[in-house]
Amino acid sequence: MKVSNLKKENNKGFTIVELIIVIAGLAALGSFSIPNLLNSIKLNKIEEAKAIMNGYASDCLGKFRIAADTAEFIENATPEELDNIKLGTLGYQIDSEKSKCSHLGIKPLNEKDQSLFAFDFRMSSDGLILKTGTPSNNPRFLNSCRGWAGKNCGLSEEQKAEFERLAAISKAKSECLSNYNKWLSAGNSGEYVSWDKNNETCTKAVFAFEGTPVNSAAAVDQALKAKYGESCRIWRESQKNTISPNGKGQTKDPDCGGILYWFHSGIEFTTQAGWDAHNNTVKSNACNANKAKAVSQGKKGKYTYGPTPGPDPCGKVVWLCKGSEYPSPSAYETSSCYTPPSGGGGGAGFGGGGITRDCANFRKAQFCFRKPFLYRNHPQCYCSPS
Repeated sequence: MKVSNLKKENNKGFTIVELIIVIAGLAALGSFSIPNLLNSIKLNKIEEAKAIMNGYASDCLGKFRIAADTAEFIENATPEELDNIKLGTLGYQIDSEKSKCSHLGIKPLNEKDQSLFAFDFRMSSDGLILKTGTPSNNPRFLNSCRGWAGKNCGLSEEQKAEFERLAAISKAKSECLSNYNKWLSAGNSGEYVSWDKNNETCTKAVFAFEGTPVNSAAAVDQALKAKYGESCRIWRESQKNTISPNGKGQTKDPDCGGILYWFHSGIEFTTQAGWDAHNNTVKSNACNANKAKAVSQGKKGKYTYGPTPGPDPCGKVVWLCKGSEYPSPSAYETSSCYTPPSGGGGGAGFGGGGITRDCANFRKAQFCFRKPFLYRNHPQCYCSPS
């Protein structure tokens, strides 16, 4: 009779060793696949954040193209859909210091996150977008940063400083052009300033007649003459040898079309800055001539450059001796023009006249040591409490 082995076959299973081997294999596979899966999830979040930032940049560009005042736009505009809540679902937040179209950036919510990286874009006054980024400590995410900012992923200190310089220039240019356009829109005539691209400053002289740009001051005169005739030119000639009161611009209406002129000793100016510079030069020369006259007359002792007030050296106080200038009384006392007061009581200006002196803190003047016999009674060479 044959005995069935069915029961024996049903008792077959895995041994503990086999189970350990299987679990170890699954753990090994998980150690490779789970980190990669997490990195893939984070990369997807970064790509979505980049898409949102591209949308912000597009929004800023669209607004820039229709902005009436580009300077004000660059300074104050923000994207319509700027939303911290949406970015928060991706592990990001808006950088509070970079929250406008001129410079918009986002950074990781968790500053300790070693994978997510901060990135941003800057918008110039010309409507150009520049993308930059700061790579994270995880090298697997470097290509994602480069995909956003290219060579501007990971800026050196020199590059950061250069970007800040360019941003400042862009702002200054935008403000300069905005002011010039406002000046034109107001229908002004004469000389103004606009952006000088060579020097990167708002110093380029520009001209207009009743809001229409022209090439030169001569062109302004021609347009003025064509519209109003010779009356303005004749008036300007009559004013040339005068000095504009208090440096204020003058005009003749309607003959000069509202254009302001400044006059100073035979010279006509079309800007306040030009008149001010010439006026300061005239005053400075007058003060230097006044001092030269004092020297030629042999004046000595304390002298104030005049007439005052005025630019340097007007109002400057010095001491003169035989054509030499001394900056202080102590320096003048070393000159041959100085005569020390006689007696020990001291004269006006030297501590006498009943003024109490603190001998504990008294220090002799330097000239006391050079000629002790001559200056032995000088109040700056000895102390006598009174």
